[in-house]
Amino acid sequence: MAAIKKVGRNGQISLGKKYAGKMVMLDQMEEGVWVVKIGRFVPDSEKWLYARGQEEKLEEAIKWAEENPAKETDLEVLEARIK
Repeated sequence: MAAIKKVGRNGQISLGKKYAGKMVMLDQMEEGVWVVKIGRFVPDSEKWLYARGQEEKLEEAIKWAEENPAKETDLEVLEARIK
């Protein structure tokens, strides 16, 4: 369904309240032609989480963390191990 919208003075257009707060991807196909896609997007800093083979490693790390609760570090013992 096509719709005619006017770009405001601030450079914005409204897609309507139905899409308020949603993430969108804007893809400029050519000058004056835009494709708008609604979706969920992964920040660049988190893309490694979705790389092939990472799910197994993450599950293994979570299991290890559950079986090895955090404990306070004795800095003197740690310093002695470093030297």
